[in-house]
Amino acid sequence: MSAIAIVHPGTLVGKELREALEGRMKSWRDIRLLSTDAEEAGTLTEVQGAAALVQRYEPDSFKDVSTVYFCGPVEANRPLYGEVPSSALAVVLSPDATPEDGVPVVAGVNTDAVSALGGSRLVSPHPAVVLLAHVLNPLRPMQPVDLVGTVIQPASAQGDPGIQELFEQTREIVAMIGRTPTPVYGAQLSFNLLPTAADSLPLSDLLQKVVPEMPPAPLQMVQGGIFHGMAVSLHVRFGGSTTPQALRKALTASSYVEMAEDPKHLGPIDSGSSDKVLVGAIRPDQAGGFWFWAVMDNLTRGTALNAIEIAEAAGG
Repeated sequence: MSAIAIVHPGTLVGKELREALEGRMKSWRDIRLLSTDAEEAGTLTEVQGAAALVQRYEPDSFKDVSTVYFCGPVEANRPLYGEVPSSALAVVLSPDATPEDGVPVVAGVNTDAVSALGGSRLVSPHPAVVLLAHVLNPLRPMQPVDLVGTVIQPASAQGDPGIQELFEQTREIVAMIGRTPTPVYGAQLSFNLLPTAADSLPLSDLLQKVVPEMPPAPLQMVQGGIFHGMAVSLHVRFGGSTTPQALRKALTASSYVEMAEDPKHLGPIDSGSSDKVLVGAIRPDQAGGFWFWAVMDNLTRGTALNAIEIAEAAGG
C-alpha cells in the first residue's frame, strides 16, 4: 500500500496535520516522518497512537509514496521538490510559500480547478489567505469592487518558539520579574501588537490566484499578543446595492462559514472549537461599504484541514 510522507513533522503545523490525518484516513496507510533538520531527525513522536521516529531524509525516502506534505519553512523544503516521484502529489504547507512553489488552493473555493492535477505540486497558502478566501468567495455575486483588510495573526504562527516566548513574557509581566531576551518578536508582544515580517509575503497575489474575480486587495498583517486563532477586519465596497442581511445569507450558504452566535463578542479564542470560519458583525458605513469581522483557527481550518482536503480533491 502506498505511503504518506510528512516532511518536518515536528512543527506545530506538522503536529496538527498528523492529528487531522488520523481522523480522516479511510484505511490505515504507512506514514513516514522525515526531516532534513539534524536536530529534528531521530526524535521520537507518535502517529496513530503509536511511537514513531522522525527519520533523516535520504534520496530514496519518497519511494512508493503517494502524497508528500511539506511542513516547516519553505527554504528547507524547496531542495526536495524535485525528489517527489512524478506519480505522487506534493502539498506545501509552508506559510511563507509563494505562487512559485505550486498552485495555491483553498478547499471549497478553487478546488475544482485542480481536481484533475494528479502529480502536481499544490500550495495550502498562508492561513490569512485561507481566511480571506472563505469570506470573499460567497460574496462574488455581489460584485466586490474595492476591499482592504487587516489581519491579526497569533503567536502560533511563529511555531513553538513564538508561543513559548509569548508565554514567558506574560508570566514575567504578571509576576513582575525581570525580562528575558525576545529573539522571536524583538520586543514585548504580551498585551501588545507589533508589525510582522509576514507583510513582505505575497498574500494579495496568492489571494487573487485563489479568487481571481476579486479586485486587488491591500492587506496589512499585525502580530497579535494572542496564542491561537487568526482574525481579520475587512472593508468591502460592492458594485451594486446590498444589505447586511443579504451578505449574511450569502455567507451562510458556504459550508465552510458559520455566523457567530454572539457576533458582538466574537474573538479569535472562539475559533479554537470550530473547523469553520466564524463571521461576526457586518456593519455598513457612510462611505457605502461594509465592515466584516471574522476569525479562524489558523492551524486546523487554516492549514492542516485545508491541506488534507485539497490533497483529497486532487486524488492524493
